[in-house]
Amino acid sequence: MPHIIVEYTDHLNVDIEKLTIELHHTLCHQPTVTAQAVKTRALPVKATVVGEGKDHDKMIHICLKLLPGRDDNLRKAMAQALCDTARKIAMDEHITISVETAELHAPSYIK
Repeated sequence: MPHIIVEYTDHLNVDIEKLTIELHHTLCHQPTVTAQAVKTRALPVKATVVGEGKDHDKMIHICLKLLPGRDDNLRKAMAQALCDTARKIAMDEHITISVETAELHAPSYIK
């Protein structure tokens, strides 16, 4: 039951719908992922400060939530694939892009 949650500075000149769809498709093609289980959403953030907050406070942060069982190498490969996809869509060197993976707590995860 992977979840992709994208937080992004609300004034980006990026097609967020396209970004969301491309991230979703990228994850669906990763090993151990069932496409029907993936849920992807994007949330605008009104106030962001990046680094020293001087020039370009533009960011995209992607959180990939996964149930336990995937090893670190697979998680890193998934994160890298999402980062590469975001960079390809964003096409702005002033946007800071980061990706993290987080583990869902299987005993309490209910769907």
